[in-house]
Amino acid sequence: MAKMNIVLKRKFLPAALFLIGSVSDTLAQRRPVDYVNTLIGTAPMTDKEYLGNNPAPGEELYSGTVSPCAMVPDPAGYLCVGPVTGFDGAYHVRGSGYRFDDATIMGFTQMNGEYSDENRLLFMPTIGPIRTNPGSRADPSWSYRSAKDPQREKGSAGYYSVFLKTYGIRVELTATAHCGFHRYTFPVSRQANILIDLVNSRPSVSNASASVVDKHTIEGFQTGGTSTVYFRAEFSKDFSSSGTWKNGILTKDSSEVSGTPVGVYVTFNTSSKEPILVKVGTSTISLADAEANLKKEIPQGTGFETIKGQSETLWSQILDRMVVAGGTEGDRTNFYTALYRMAAGPKYSWFPFYDANGMLLARGEDWVSQRVASEGRFWGWHWGGGYWGPGNVSGLVGLYKMGFHNIDVKAAYQDLRNQAMNGGGAAGAAYRHYGYIPADSGVNDYVNRSIGLSLDDRALSELAKVTGNDSDSEVFLKRSQSYKTLYNSSLEFFAPRRVDGSWILPLDPVEPHAEDIYREGNAWNYLWFNTGDIPGVIDLLGGPHNFAAKLDTFFTTTYNPRMPLRDLTGVIGLYFHGNEQYRHIPYLYDFVGQPWKTQALVRRIQKELYRPIPAGLCGMDDFGDLEGWYVTSALGYLQVDLASEYYQIGSPLFPKVTIKVQGEHPGTFTIRANHVSDVNKYIQSATLNGRPLTVPRFAQVDMVSGGSLVFEMGPMPNLSWGAKEF
Repeated sequence: MAKMNIVLKRKFLPAALFLIGSVSDTLAQRRPVDYVNTLIGTAPMTDKEYLGNNPAPGEELYSGTVSPCAMVPDPAGYLCVGPVTGFDGAYHVRGSGYRFDDATIMGFTQMNGEYSDENRLLFMPTIGPIRTNPGSRADPSWSYRSAKDPQREKGSAGYYSVFLKTYGIRVELTATAHCGFHRYTFPVSRQANILIDLVNSRPSVSNASASVVDKHTIEGFQTGGTSTVYFRAEFSKDFSSSGTWKNGILTKDSSEVSGTPVGVYVTFNTSSKEPILVKVGTSTISLADAEANLKKEIPQGTGFETIKGQSETLWSQILDRMVVAGGTEGDRTNFYTALYRMAAGPKYSWFPFYDANGMLLARGEDWVSQRVASEGRFWGWHWGGGYWGPGNVSGLVGLYKMGFHNIDVKAAYQDLRNQAMNGGGAAGAAYRHYGYIPADSGVNDYVNRSIGLSLDDRALSELAKVTGNDSDSEVFLKRSQSYKTLYNSSLEFFAPRRVDGSWILPLDPVEPHAEDIYREGNAWNYLWFNTGDIPGVIDLLGGPHNFAAKLDTFFTTTYNPRMPLRDLTGVIGLYFHGNEQYRHIPYLYDFVGQPWKTQALVRRIQKELYRPIPAGLCGMDDFGDLEGWYVTSALGYLQVDLASEYYQIGSPLFPKVTIKVQGEHPGTFTIRANHVSDVNKYIQSATLNGRPLTVPRFAQVDMVSGGSLVFEMGPMPNLSWGAKEF
């Protein structure tokens, strides 16, 4: 019991970090879209207690690797117009190319990916002589790079702005589906420039071209990796002069340039606070398509504020579906920013692999149905999923149980069955032959991949039964139990075995592994990995009491590894909230009759590991997954087993949330947490749609129009509520 006191201890960090304040009548009138702060997660969390001995020598700390870029939902071509501070450093650490804590900015790209896989078409306004190199963060003096004013930097839904101190230029960005819209407000100058740098990009550029079409238009393309992006840039004012560069050599009045490294510039005479607008149409098809997109999405005469307002409206259509009442301003900022990132679009969410309920609520059933129907054009359905182990069989099964019966499950099953019997590469072959992946089979991440493939088999067994393949169901159910062959009862952990079945010992269960025995984790983390057979794991550990005691040790033992691992941050005990495959673990107390421990942990994570500031995320966001956890956890629950229709209850954060239910019977579903506060985080009792709820879970079908989930909250655990094991 003494150990659990550590978990339950409330750590109060400086109030300034959280922007804590009571919600005044004025704040209550703010729209959901007004709370989005896209700067959250752009700087690393620096609290040493959450870092797990990171950073490694010679490395920087993780940030959320998110970009504060301006975008609309579902941007075609992943258009995302935002700042870049540098392409150097590990992509895991500087994935988006932007960090708030960098002192300088090198420009503004039209596309921006979390892993630097898309960072294209770099624009930069300057004053004075033309410079063709962005220089470095360490030495910006000789380059076109500019110092920024962090006090005058803002990121919101569909909008970004910053003040470039070196030049005295205010930059504002907004976007449509295919077009970036820049507004540069210049000081008085006879040489106000806008550079288009076509060499500094991610992926690396292999070819590029630019043409000055007339006194206010430039078009061209940029090829990198396996794709080409075409653009057409139209300026609101005629240039006073223009030119190009190649290999750093300027050619004034040149109207065309091609190859690499190349760029183009334009120059203006500007008066004080004169705005120059740049509309940038993009396409992955052709120049003509880029021009057509520009004409369609930003018609002639359309102002910057109009497009900014249109973007806000599109985001409001999503964010307005969940209206929270009460809580602090910081809580609301965290919530709506998390909702924004989770729901951003195809590239920015791994749906339907995570956060299925959050996506259902935010995007609506029609959107989800369309995504499921077109799944083959995205990732497809997969048995086995690379280095983690599982594919997305569980996501498919869970969606079907939730009522998405328009899925062609018979076709999906046949495809997945074939993969399970014949696919999965060397990992799949080893798993089928030995029942696990041996350490000496030539496959990395062999322990967690073995468990993950067993998890897929468990879900595939359920899918087989749904499609009338009962004999197959028994085969896959039996095979799904093979993960237990890696459980070493003496160690009480899943451990590596060789081809001959012998164990590889000794094993330090605390020491992390990057990509050998375990992927980005240790034996402790992967003890809880198989969400498809939680009852089986409970039995392996000696029953509910021992399982809960093991969890207690997990959350209270100090993590002190010999070597740091950058992926393992957001540390509470031996738990790493910063890495996606572990975030269900705080909810596992629900399965063994101790949900009050889940409630305490979830509230601690909500308050300490999510903050409404740039250094507000404890790890990489991973296209909305880190923040997606916050969305449903703030509502009061999480889907632990993706193949289940059930949600496990944690600790609701807001006194009231009104959710717009879509579908055949539209209406509202209300979640109330009476008397909830930082102190009153424990559930005393609950009702679901007017009936007592005595177990810490409910189903998707329970979220009906006119329904409600009501919690009575208090300052001490109610040890009898939800104590029945299931």
